[in-house]
Order: sequence, then C-alpha cells, then structure tokens
Amino acid sequence: MLEPGDVFAGYTIERLLGRGGMGSVYLARHPRLPRQTALKLLSRELYEDDEIRARFEREADLVAQLDHPNIVTVFDRGVEDEQLWISMQYIDGPDASSVDPRKLPPPRAAQIIAETAAALDYAHRMNVLHRDVKPANILLAKGSGRERVLLTDFGIARPREDTRQLTQTGTFTATLAYAAPEQLTGAQLDDRTDQYSLACSLYWLLSGSVPFESPHAAAVIQGHLQQPPPPVSSLRPDLPQGLDQVLGRALAKRPADRYGSCVEFAVAVQRVLTGGGHRPATGPTPMPMQVAAHTPHPMPIAQPMTGQQSQPQPIPYQPPRPQPTGYGQQGYSSGGGYPQGGYRPQQQPADMASNMKILLSILGVVVVLTILALIWAMAA
Repeated sequence: MLEPGDVFAGYTIERLLGRGGMGSVYLARHPRLPRQTALKLLSRELYEDDEIRARFEREADLVAQLDHPNIVTVFDRGVEDEQLWISMQYIDGPDASSVDPRKLPPPRAAQIIAETAAALDYAHRMNVLHRDVKPANILLAKGSGRERVLLTDFGIARPREDTRQLTQTGTFTATLAYAAPEQLTGAQLDDRTDQYSLACSLYWLLSGSVPFESPHAAAVIQGHLQQPPPPVSSLRPDLPQGLDQVLGRALAKRPADRYGSCVEFAVAVQRVLTGGGHRPATGPTPMPMQVAAHTPHPMPIAQPMTGQQSQPQPIPYQPPRPQPTGYGQQGYSSGGGYPQGGYRPQQQPADMASNMKILLSILGVVVVLTILALIWAMAA
C-alpha cells in the first residue's frame, strides 16, 4: 500500500481514494502537468492472473477510445514493478451510491440517470458495453452551477461484437443486484443489458432499495429471472404510478421488450416526472386481453404508454354477433368517434326481426357444414 508522498510511475501519491477487490485508487499529482489524477493500481498479487490482467488492460484500451463529457477520461496506463496502473481523470465528488434516496428529489435522480444514459448510448455507438452499471460507478462531480455526472469503471466492459461471457472467475463480477437476466443465464448481451442495470440504479435512487433485494444470491438471481419488480410507487407513494410502467418496461426479462436505447428510457422517466404528476385513473386493474381458443400463440399485450396519454382498456374477447342496422356501412371514423348521428343502443322491432333471421340463417349454415364435415371424416 502506498503512502502520501510516495512516488509511483512518476506520480506523487497524495492520498488513498478507495480500495476494491482488484486494487486501489489514489489521488496523485501528475509528474509533468499541474493537475491531479486518479491513479488506479491493480493488486500486485493479481498480476499473474492472465484473465484479470487482460481485463484491467482492456478497461484502459476501451475507455481511451471514448470521448464524452459524461465518461471519465483515461490519460495513460503502464506497468511498474510488476504492477499495472491506469491514470485517469480525477473527479472531486462522491458516487451516486453515497446519496440518501430519502432526500434526493426525483427530478434530480432522473437527471443523474439521463446523463448516465447519454454516456451509455455513446459507448454503445462506439461498440462498447459497460456491463457493470450501478450507482457506485456513477460519479457526481462538484463544480460551478450544478453537479456533473460521469460514468466510470469499465473494468468488465467488452467490445459489443465480443459476445463471449466472462469465465467462471468473473461470472459474478457484475453486482448481482443490478445484473440483467441475460448476464445471469449466459445469453448474448447487447445495449439493452446496460439499460436493465441503469433501471435498477434508478430504482435504488428513488427508493433506497434494489428491485430484488435479499441477502441470498440465489433469491436475487431468481428475482431477476422470474419475478416482476415490485412497483417503486409502493415503496415511495409520492411517485407517480406511471413510473412503475416505465421501470417495468426497462426491467423486462426479455431484452426485446425493453426500450430501444438508454436515452429513450431516460426520456420516458423525465416525461412522467414532469408531466404534471400524472397518475393513471384509479380503479380495478385491467385484465389482459383474452384470446380465442383457436389462436396458436398468445396475443402480445401492448406496451405501457408513457407521458400524459391515457392507456386504453383491454377488451375481453367475445364471439362475433350481428351488428346494429347502419353500423357496418358508416363504421367508426379514423379518429375513433361514433358515426354521424350517434349510435342508438335501442333497436326497433323490425331491425330485431331482421337480425334474428340472419342469425338463424348463419346457424343453419354452420349446422349443415358441421354435418358434412362429420360425414366426410367417417368416410375417410
């Protein structure tokens, strides 16, 4: 362990910033420039581990290619006395895991997520997946005006085209509380994997809890794979219930059911929080649409709507029945209104008799077709 005043790779150590499972981070003075840097050192005993060493070096190589105001900049890397090091931008401020969610205004939580989302989408466009998004890796820089949000620690990041999973040694490197289902099952990862972890991070910033919280790893894994996330509004009643729908989509088990990008998710969050406190109308929970018995696959349920739009109520399946007179020709307008003159729920006697004749004719045809089908089957 280095002490203040020690010189390592030309950098003068000022103080320890933090320690983790792979190494330590020090605040240090640059050997030639008048600035402070964060010096990240891999633990000496891990230097002989080829996989960990490769992961450490990969972090520097990947992040060095990223140039974004919400991503911590990497300046240099090297080896000193069989110890790997990375010199990176020093951020004067805490990480998001140190904030008190009870005192954090929801719009500020949404802003933290929005800036992190911008960083992630940029990294994705550069073909880099972070794969360890969590509040502890979101730094809040102090500065003039307002805090600046920066994403750090790409230690288990991989190029997007590299679809291999981490080996047994690194399988659980990503914090389980924020890991997407596909990370836990060995499925292929993509941009929406980081979105899932970002949604877990927002969940924590709003409630002080993760979606699936348990001291047992097996229970956390089971929650990510099989259970719906508890509504965040149940943990913090002042939040709009529309936020439950937004988080539910970003935390979908299947990546295809999530938002198209991290920024799209962040925009949906901000729209709900700034939409005049929008809450869905109270009442019984709508039932999913029922499907006719002959349908080969379940009918997809519409995605939750965000913003101030109201969600249409699903209509239970009913057998076809004759339509009222004048209903079929005019129909509904493209805007969804009734035909001109309105719809009369009361039918005239003549209309009812006519409809009864039509119904009997249809039933007769059905009976005849059924008999013919039975005869054909017996003959075959």
